[in-house]
Amino acid sequence: MRKDYGKVLGELETQVMEIIWQAKEPISVSEVVAVLSKKRDIAYTTVMTIMTRLIEKGLLKRTALGKAYVYKPIFSKDTFLTKVSQQIIKNLVSRFGDKAIAHFAQELDKVPEEKKAKLLQILKQAKNS
Repeated sequence: MRKDYGKVLGELETQVMEIIWQAKEPISVSEVVAVLSKKRDIAYTTVMTIMTRLIEKGLLKRTALGKAYVYKPIFSKDTFLTKVSQQIIKNLVSRFGDKAIAHFAQELDKVPEEKKAKLLQILKQAKNS
């Protein structure tokens, strides 16, 4: 089985989103290319295509600024991770029911104790609200 089976974003999409989330202001394609170019050889058109896909996925908003466009995230990174996690869990439980819950419980055995305690605390808060 592929290790990236459950990925929501591809590798390059993830890198682009990380750059955009870290930017304090809306950012241009050229600025994203400049950051990515420090780590890898990449074409402007490739980044433009990725950012267009991220708009289509509902993750970025594009605004005209002079003759260029700037981009900003629709969701913060934390909000995005929350939404993705909720959707994945909802889909797994609705499609696979008890088996999904059983596998989730088995995977919890592999989680370090401090993270398990934090998860249990979150579950208790969710149950009480």
